[in-house]
Amino acid sequence: MTELQRDKIFEPSGVQGKLKVVLHDVSGTLLRALGTIERRGYDYRDVHCTQRVDGDFDLLVHVEDTGGPNDLHTLCLQLERLYNVVSAERVGRRTRAEHAG
Repeated sequence: MTELQRDKIFEPSGVQGKLKVVLHDVSGTLLRALGTIERRGYDYRDVHCTQRVDGDFDLLVHVEDTGGPNDLHTLCLQLERLYNVVSAERVGRRTRAEHAG
């Protein structure tokens, strides 16, 4: 019998930032967006969702790396592929870890 492969252990890179995600008003879109953030190796903090005049929602979420891929641009592209996500972008300043990379 073969031995099961152990999960890789990732070290947090220190990447953190704030994302702005525009969502259509559809049940489940918010949960899919937050679930994608978690599955891609980030914790979310300070989640704030407001309704826009056009009926869509602005989701502002502060994310912190927990050991997954440390590229927030890639995370935004992955979020934009979700059903009923209009756009996703990084807002605010870059961290020192990203300046070095």
